[in-house]
Parts: sequence; C-alpha cells; structure tokens
Amino acid sequence: MSFAELLLILGLVSLAFAIGYVMGRASRKASPIVVPRSESLPPARRPAAPPPTTAPAGHPLPSDHEASPLPGPAGTVPRLEAARSWGYQLQDLNVKQAAASSFDVLVVDYARDGTDDTALEPADLARLQTRPDGSRRIVLAYLSIGEAESYRFYWRKEWSRKRPPWLLRENPDWDQNFAVSFWDPDWQALIYGGPEAYLDRIIAQGFDGIYLDKCDVTDDLRRREKKAVATRKDLDGDMIAFVRQLAAYARRQRPGFLIVMQNAEPLLERAELRAAIDAVAKEELLFGLDAAEKPNDADEVSWSRQRLDLMRRDGKPVFLVEYLDNAGKIAKAVSTASELGYVLYVSDKSRELDKLRDAPLVA
Repeated sequence: MSFAELLLILGLVSLAFAIGYVMGRASRKASPIVVPRSESLPPARRPAAPPPTTAPAGHPLPSDHEASPLPGPAGTVPRLEAARSWGYQLQDLNVKQAAASSFDVLVVDYARDGTDDTALEPADLARLQTRPDGSRRIVLAYLSIGEAESYRFYWRKEWSRKRPPWLLRENPDWDQNFAVSFWDPDWQALIYGGPEAYLDRIIAQGFDGIYLDKCDVTDDLRRREKKAVATRKDLDGDMIAFVRQLAAYARRQRPGFLIVMQNAEPLLERAELRAAIDAVAKEELLFGLDAAEKPNDADEVSWSRQRLDLMRRDGKPVFLVEYLDNAGKIAKAVSTASELGYVLYVSDKSRELDKLRDAPLVA
C-alpha cells in the first residue's frame, strides 16, 4: 500500500468518526418531560405538610392494602362502594330495632352504653349484620383514636390524681373526653396490638371494620396543647402513620377489615392516607358549623368538598351526616348530597346520636 493510499484510508476513517459523533449527539437530545399537574387545591388552613410519613421503630408502614371480602353470617360482606344508605347511633342502641332498619351500613359503638359491661356479643353483631330480607349489612364500630374517654374500659381511676404523660386536657366541648399525645406508644398500645386492646376487642366481637373519630385532634392540639406538640415536626404525618399502622394490623388479623375515617379533611391531601382507608365520612358539611341548622359558609363547603372529592377520584365513597330537624333543610341536604354523589344520613339536630332515623330521605 502506497503512502497516498494510507492517507486516504485514514481520512475516510476520521470522516466517518466525525459523522457518527454528530449523529450520536443529536440522538441523545433529551425528550420533553411531561410533568403531571399536582392536585389543584387552595392553600390548606394549616402549615404545609413536610416530607412523607415515617413510622416509629418497630412499626413498619404498610403498603396499599388489598380489600378482600370478609365472611359473614349471611354471606359475603357487600362492597362499601355499593352502599346507598347508612345509619349512625352511638347511644342507647336497641339491637332488635337497629337490625330491622333498612340501612346498608350501620355505625355503632362496641357497647350499648360505652362501657365494657354492655359490650355487644358476637350474636348481637350477627343480628345487626343481617338485614330484614336476609342479605348482608356492613357494621362498623366507632373508635376514637385522638381522645381518651373516661367511661371506657381502659380508663384508670388513678389518672384523676396523676395523669400519664400522654393524657392532656379535657375537651371543653365534650365532657369526659381528653386529648392525647396520640403518637405515644403507651396510648397506641391501649388502642391496638394485644388481646385487651380496644381494636382487638372490636375485631373479636365480629365487626366488619372501624369508624375512626378524632383523627382531626391535630387541630385541637395546635390550638390548646402547644407545649405537647412543640417537638413534633409533622403532626399530620404522625396521625397518618398511626392510622396506617392500626389499619395494617387490623387487616393482618382480619383480611378485608374496613377502615373509615371521620372528618380530618387535610389528611386526605396525602395519598398514603387515602390508600390506607376505605372511605371517609364528614359531619356537618352543609349545615351546623357555626350554629345548629345554620347553612355553612360557601367557602367552607368548597374547601371540604375539594378534599373529600380526592377520595371519590380514588374510587372510594364519601359518607355525610347532617344534624337537622327542619324539613326544608333536610330536603336541601338530600338534593345536594345526591348531586355530589355522597351517601347521606340525617340525625337529630341535638347531635346526641341516640336513635336511628330510618325514614326515607326525600329531596
């Protein structure tokens, strides 16, 4: 090969390399990244949520649950999403009358008068879970996890003299209800994790799930217990972790066990909380925030609706309870709930929840 031919070959190789380099750079240009829009919500009425929830040591956070059906005395438990009516009674329960009601879902206390002496028996649950036509009804047990109630089985007489560190001030609006440092392991041990714990008793009775109250105690603590929460970096995250842990625990004991949360709409902004619960219930969405039967401010209604609808978007139901006696306002509530796709129950404006109103709701 002559020197001229060698130079020609080297030139062709260099040209090919240059062309390949340019084409390679062009092919590696980044494609536009499509970023999904975040949930468009107005600013929350509290500080923005910090980074994702972390669990306390020894309590790993669960992944999203699988809602497998529960066996029941009258067949498979119906899907909560299929419910078109519900009833809510926490005092003076008459099992026979409640069982004869038409509701698809019932929320009751685990005991007739709130004390362990009158706790419902498995036979009572089987009766409540059977509708008059023999079909299956869902029955949930009320469970407050953000306040301690002095009439419950776990209450100790000595606490009136010397309170445990987690027991805080009495709720000024509800006698015998005391705020708690709900993240405290000693309080959580009273709620779940052993045969004598509150949730474990409910599971043993045969309930289909729990109806969690006072998950919104975070608001009360920020207002009235600033010292107790001073070291908590993410109070909403603490509550979400608590709910997720007890939900995972319950479903390990009873696959398909249902978790419904009442109120606490800001927590619904966090996807991990929505994944852990099966439904949300809202008190007084339309009436009663400022005074009995008084229509709520439109901005308040809209603020709550946008968060409740995150559950609807996830394919999970929203239950609504209004406390009304006025027939015109009841009709308005029925019409609005129907438009929104929420499942409505109307109780007496007294808010005592000591009887079931089983009359048809007509707009």
